[in-house]
Amino acid sequence: MAQMISQVVFKPNPGADMTKLMALVAESAALWRKHGAEVSIWAVSAGEVGNMVFSARYESFEAYGKCTDALYADPAFQEWQVRGTASGLSSWVRSNLARQLPI
Repeated sequence: MAQMISQVVFKPNPGADMTKLMALVAESAALWRKHGAEVSIWAVSAGEVGNMVFSARYESFEAYGKCTDALYADPAFQEWQVRGTASGLSSWVRSNLARQLPI
């Protein structure tokens, strides 16, 4: 069964309070974990320096679907999305959804 990984690349906005931004990231991670994702956060050190990557891993495409369906139906996540967008702390750069290939 092929694992799946979703990534959201974002950048802190100029002058952003990083303590507040990381608190929002931690809150989001807890919500994703609650619904079954293995979550990690990354700081880009080469290339697009300054960007950050929120990564969520799943054991299968089915697990990805179950997690995201439950997450987007969760009122706590909906409320987090509103607060995160309104915060003005970061900007979306790109998102990726990748599946593992056998080698």
